Amino acid sequence: MRSTGYSDRIVKSLSGTVEEITMSVLQSTIRLFVLTAMAVAGQVGLSFEGYHPFSEPMAFDPDWQFFAPVQLQDLQDLTARQRANTGYFLTYDRLSIGVNRSETESANNRIDFTWGNRFDFGWMSSQESGWLFSAMNVSGPNVYNQYDQQRLNQFLPVNAANAILPPAFQNDFDNERFYKIQDSLNVGSFASFEANKTWRMEPYRYGGILEPMVGLRYAFFGDTAANDTYTRGFGLNLGVVPPTINAETETLLRDRVFTDNSMILGQAGFRYTKFINRWTLSNDFKFMAGHVYQSQQTSRLTTRSTYANPAAVQTPSVTENDTRGTTYAGAKGEGSTVGFDLKVEGAYKASKYIDLRGGFALLYFGRGIWRGQTITESGNGGARLDDQNLIMPAFTFGVALNR
Repeated sequence: MRSTGYSDRIVKSLSGTVEEITMSVLQSTIRLFVLTAMAVAGQVGLSFEGYHPFSEPMAFDPDWQFFAPVQLQDLQDLTARQRANTGYFLTYDRLSIGVNRSETESANNRIDFTWGNRFDFGWMSSQESGWLFSAMNVSGPNVYNQYDQQRLNQFLPVNAANAILPPAFQNDFDNERFYKIQDSLNVGSFASFEANKTWRMEPYRYGGILEPMVGLRYAFFGDTAANDTYTRGFGLNLGVVPPTINAETETLLRDRVFTDNSMILGQAGFRYTKFINRWTLSNDFKFMAGHVYQSQQTSRLTTRSTYANPAAVQTPSVTENDTRGTTYAGAKGEGSTVGFDLKVEGAYKASKYIDLRGGFALLYFGRGIWRGQTITESGNGGARLDDQNLIMPAFTFGVALNR
């Protein structure tokens, strides 16, 4: 009886051990299966839901993942319509832009470069229509012929041999004894703002997308014409016979003509876009026409200085008068212009919603621009050159958000 009971206990003990081992193996298998399923689900979530680097609630909205990495396998699987973004967009471009010279200049085939800025912003709805706004400003160019005119009370120190001393010994070249004489070659500024209604058409067979647009544009071009004239003379004492010279004089005339061209334009055009891997190639063209409101303000500043005879070096003038002429008050006019705005750009997708871009642009106004005239040209019945063109080519580089 003892042997039989002992055997039963051994069998029960072995059965319990096998059962525990089986349960342990089963639990380990279940854990491994769950971990594997989670890993697979995580990969699927990564490819379909995007990259979630942060834990804040807004980070889980794909529209806020501007710096998420680009998933090339997704780009290759998307159609052109799926790659064309919807919602708000914003672009900024820095412009290295040229401006042609006025027809009043002998070298009017020259183009002078300066810097400008351009902002494009708006939105495209899921119903394939939207709005495009664009603002642009250019400060310049500011190109002059200029030199420093030595005044009568300026001198160069000489030594005993009457030779001009080296520059190290010439300590009398201060601004008070020099006039800066200027003659403008190409001086102006430009600003523009436009609003366009856009539509997105069905993609073409090879992935190109056409977006027609119509809109309005306000453009402003301000021109500055500067012309300085410096002359010297003598004052005569007419109370004696023969008359004697009793003074030396110098006169500086500063003529300035400020011309404004304000343009109200209607425009129509299109934007053509094509996606190639990480690149977005685009071409924008707008034809515009409208009315030009012209106005001109002129100013003449005369500075006349009188010195004792002979003019003593390093001594102030006896009299110095500044007078601003009021004869040339200004003028106004009206005209019309036609032109176009062309942009050719390529954008490289650096992250999920940010592109780095560069390209070429050309802004052209055929006629109707008043610019470049000095007082002697625009006043006293002179011909008004108020029907000139304006050509502005530019190289662009910038960044785009969700464009």
